[in-house]
Amino acid sequence: MKRLFLGAAVTALSSQAFGQVHELPKKPVTGGLEGEVHTVLTEIPDKDGDIIAIGQRIGSTYADTMTSPVSVLTSTDIDARGQAYISELLRSIPGIAVNTSGPGGGLTQIRLRGSEANHVLVLIDGVEVANPAAGEFDFSGLRAEDVERIEVLRGEQSALYGSDAIGGVINIITRAGSTREGWRASVEAGSRDTLEGQISAVLPLGSASLSVNGNAFTTEGYDISGLNGEKDGSKSRSLNVGLNQVEIGGISFSGKLGLSRLDVDFDGDTDFDGRLNNTDGETTVKTDTTRIDARFELAGFDHLVTSHMIETDTDTRGGFSSRSIGSRHGINWAAKRDFGNNSFTALAEAEHEKYKIIPNFTEPGAEPDNWTYALAGDYRYNSGPLSLTASARHDINDLFDDATTWRVGAGYAFEDFGGRIRGSIGTGVKNPSMIELFGFFPASRFTGNRDLKPETSLGYSLGYEHAFGDFDISIDYFKSELEDEITTLFNADFTTSVVNLSTDSTRAGVELEARWQASDQFSLRGSATFLDSDQDGTEEIRRPDFLASGSVIWDATDKLSLSAQIDHNGEQLDTDFATFQNVILDAFTLVGARANYDLTDNVTLSIRGENLFDEDYQEVVGYASPGRAVYGGLNLNF
Repeated sequence: MKRLFLGAAVTALSSQAFGQVHELPKKPVTGGLEGEVHTVLTEIPDKDGDIIAIGQRIGSTYADTMTSPVSVLTSTDIDARGQAYISELLRSIPGIAVNTSGPGGGLTQIRLRGSEANHVLVLIDGVEVANPAAGEFDFSGLRAEDVERIEVLRGEQSALYGSDAIGGVINIITRAGSTREGWRASVEAGSRDTLEGQISAVLPLGSASLSVNGNAFTTEGYDISGLNGEKDGSKSRSLNVGLNQVEIGGISFSGKLGLSRLDVDFDGDTDFDGRLNNTDGETTVKTDTTRIDARFELAGFDHLVTSHMIETDTDTRGGFSSRSIGSRHGINWAAKRDFGNNSFTALAEAEHEKYKIIPNFTEPGAEPDNWTYALAGDYRYNSGPLSLTASARHDINDLFDDATTWRVGAGYAFEDFGGRIRGSIGTGVKNPSMIELFGFFPASRFTGNRDLKPETSLGYSLGYEHAFGDFDISIDYFKSELEDEITTLFNADFTTSVVNLSTDSTRAGVELEARWQASDQFSLRGSATFLDSDQDGTEEIRRPDFLASGSVIWDATDKLSLSAQIDHNGEQLDTDFATFQNVILDAFTLVGARANYDLTDNVTLSIRGENLFDEDYQEVVGYASPGRAVYGGLNLNF
């Protein structure tokens, strides 16, 4: 039941930023299955995943010096799976559970290591993308066509990232930061009257570059209520413009502007019996983001100053009609210096969040806001087989309690043996969202709680990775304990609000990941997760106890490439609002495949299929699933 009402009421995107990095020389690693963190790259890292871009806030790091587990989906992995939504790609990552309410465009939540959906920090090209009003990122409209790389860092990471990074950090890198000249265009059409078009270009401007990407998508969808009534579709469009590596007076400037709109049809529960009815509800989400950063060297330190802004406007018409507008503005400064085998990074941040709801019956015209200030430090030692990390951060908040978070880790490589152990322990924090504090929805009788405290988490992870020639494997055990969890309270008079729980939530599990490059033409990748997540001894909803994924890529000829993937979601609990009792949702397995054929060096034909065995499943009670789908596309790359 945790935050179900809030999750269903809002949708969106957000912002926070970092910058470019110096190039690092190549270094062999054990397949890019391990991790710790660093920054956003203006150039896409090596396909093998040996350079990791999230976590240190300035610069990058080698995967084989990380002390927390990280998984990487390279451009090869993304192209081979061929899935249209980022959320579908993320099923291949250990520790990640996906819950979608209806068709593409419907509310899509990601839970990492058994965390809540709003416990995962998501970055796109250095911009944090959580709705400033709801405090959670909805993956529903996030298309994969322009994405080059995805990195997922698991475990509590608030020591550098602050609020939200309890389950981990997801870093999505698109072509917006690229400086390599070229352009791409694609079109795809198929089942459910789906049509998508995409065009992107990178243009040199002297030593700088301008990147432009536009995407338009529409689908007729299907009836999410399962009543065979009117179809619930969605459409989206987005524009991203990046200006990279502008050199002025010893300072390197970069920036990005992002504009997006998502329109989604939905069915509502008009008779309040806990089941969807055929209705003509619609939600429109408009998101604007900007980021400007400047990088320079001064007094022996590498400096990065970033300014960022986001505004998310969510307008729901039908059911509980409302409109909420959340905005976030901020600036951060990072300074890093290397001392032989040691490096130290200092960080300072200031961030302002503001929230408005229309209509507001309690305080007409009110726009609650919050300022947060932070100081952080990060130390790293890498010498030979030994890696050590230590981070600490203090956040000062206007509206609720301040927070201090920390993280320490160590790794040691047995160089002659081919294996490496790693471990880390740290704390995380999740601040109350603006809706949780100040929200007021008369139609649903929801009122926020201004006395909420931040949620806090303590967790550790122990892992081992090994390279057997062309076969790499990684295994991690983790355990976390969450305190002061914020949950929705359903009162006897049918009003709802949110409170901090006095009991703890415990999450523990084992994650496995493996990759085998059998030959130049054939490769395999797989993952599995075993999870136990409970609140005061009671199993939590929407956390499958078992997840597994596998994919295969075969370059059959110089022109033909074939791939297939299988994603298994184990049994999970969910709340049936017809009875307000928990029910068990059956396990399900999704199978997909893709074929690419190069007509020329620059033109490729593709065909892909989703849910090929037409599996009938539910990820959320009451929401029907899409059936089998087939799509064909044409891709141009110059």
